[in-house]
Amino acid sequence: MLVFSLILMFSVPAFAATANTDSAKQEVVYINLNSDGSVSEICVVNIFELDEDGQIVDYGDYTALRNMTSNDKITFGNETVRMDTKAGKLYYEGTLNQNVIPWIFSFRYFIDGTEYKAEEIAGKDGALKITISIRQNPDCNSTFFENYGLQASVTLDTGLCKNIIADGATAANVGKNRQLTYTILPGTEKDITVTANVTDFEMAAIAIVGLPLNMEVDIDSINTDELTKELNRLKDAVAELDDGAGELKDGAKN
Repeated sequence: MLVFSLILMFSVPAFAATANTDSAKQEVVYINLNSDGSVSEICVVNIFELDEDGQIVDYGDYTALRNMTSNDKITFGNETVRMDTKAGKLYYEGTLNQNVIPWIFSFRYFIDGTEYKAEEIAGKDGALKITISIRQNPDCNSTFFENYGLQASVTLDTGLCKNIIADGATAANVGKNRQLTYTILPGTEKDITVTANVTDFEMAAIAIVGLPLNMEVDIDSINTDELTKELNRLKDAVAELDDGAGELKDGAKN
């Protein structure tokens, strides 16, 4: 079965307090998507850097909480998280009560023109087509959609997949794999199609990473240097998440 994930990373400067002093925090949001693109679960890893011992006061609508750093007790009520803790770095994970995100994803899979569920195409031979639709969710606050860029990565084994066609992707060879990367700019929607001739088909997980992009680009007069700068920042941040935040999430499951 194919596994999809969406990772969002952002800083929150005003929602945590240590002792009587405001303390900035980072959040890494892990969104597990079902194979059709619907949301399965949303987990938030909250990251604090404390200069001194004190009490963390944070906010969120969670169904479950876990201290990932120590055995310090977490108390929770009325969507308020409290924890007495020592100076240093602190991580805690919360599972959100509602599975609403700023984007609507739709994933579809075809072999020889026939549509299959993701779990049904494993091991099949023929002409593969995968379509990914990314749309704004009108039922969600538009701030993230308008300010966050997405980068989607699709990895195909070239031993199993031949004649790969992926219009609009940046393609790279990574060992025996063909890595296809799509960048979706803030405030835009996207349709992605990947085709290939496959034998005994299987593939790695598809990952989507979202990060804030400070782009003020006039479409009628695009500043190429600024566009390149922002896209490179997104690429570097994605690599950082792959190396760091992904390991953190793996540890959270153990």
